Amino acid sequence: MLTRPLAACLVGASVLFTAACNSGDSGRPEPTASATSPSPTTVEPSAIAGSDAIAAYRGMWDAFVEAGKVSDPDAPALRKYASGQALRLIVNALYTNREQKEVILGELVLDPKVTALTPAEDPAKATILDCVNDEKWLEHKASGGLANDEPGGRHRTTATVDRTAEGWRVSSFILEGAGTC
Repeated sequence: MLTRPLAACLVGASVLFTAACNSGDSGRPEPTASATSPSPTTVEPSAIAGSDAIAAYRGMWDAFVEAGKVSDPDAPALRKYASGQALRLIVNALYTNREQKEVILGELVLDPKVTALTPAEDPAKATILDCVNDEKWLEHKASGGLANDEPGGRHRTTATVDRTAEGWRVSSFILEGAGTC
């Protein structure tokens, strides 16, 4: 099963303090000038892209988890975060579950990391590596009870996330067998 983790990148701004003291011979003290001016916060395009790609990846898995509760292949949130092969895989799984009168219930655990961003100067594609843990996200009969006795597991997952005109979307992923991470 698939999940998405949220990764945030924080860039701290440094603050520059400048103090200037003037003294004069007028007999009265000159005011001390003190200026505090924060330096502008600069966030690298790669940090923004990485954060946005992770958000889309997590969004896809969250949408899948929600749609899986009722086996809804038409859930709009799926299309907000997934496209191409990734969307087809999820939609097909949900159609199959609906036909078999099954739902997916429980918790999915993600731990995604961005492993590549291209092009470096203004990334439009990200590669994400994850270990998707579906040990507690299992198929159930819609009428109740587990659909089978197959346990979940930890799956090495590699995803491609692309920047599109509508935002970042997971375009493909490979979910390896249980026990691969």
